[in-house]
Amino acid sequence: MIFTGSCMCGKIKYQADAEPAAKAVCHCINCQKFSGSAFTTNLIIPRSSFKILSGSPKSSQYMADSGYAYHTFFCGDCGSSLYGQPDSLPEMMSIKAGSLDGGAASLEGEKIDAEAFVQRRVAYLKPIEGASQVHGMIQA
Repeated sequence: MIFTGSCMCGKIKYQADAEPAAKAVCHCINCQKFSGSAFTTNLIIPRSSFKILSGSPKSSQYMADSGYAYHTFFCGDCGSSLYGQPDSLPEMMSIKAGSLDGGAASLEGEKIDAEAFVQRRVAYLKPIEGASQVHGMIQA
């Protein structure tokens, strides 16, 4: 499956050619801060399947709730959140679903496999039916 994505201003474009190992929602505090929302929706894919087609994303590193470093990548011009790379899963990465092209953030009706850091889920959200409820980082 080929995914394409970009930032809001279009300067950074990427492509991934892989079946996602998981489709996951993350409720950790850092994802809340990074996204400006209550959670992020992510496609967990092998890093080897991902490539930048144009532009150069900026990155930031922080200590995640998991206790490992997490590297976030975003557009330095428009600020769009694009993807992340956790040190705890060196072969994997997470594409932020909101950065997918063509309104694909809905994941075309596919089900969410798991929710991570559910202990950080905001009170007004309920568990996603059928998704694994994980108290920590998902191990794809």
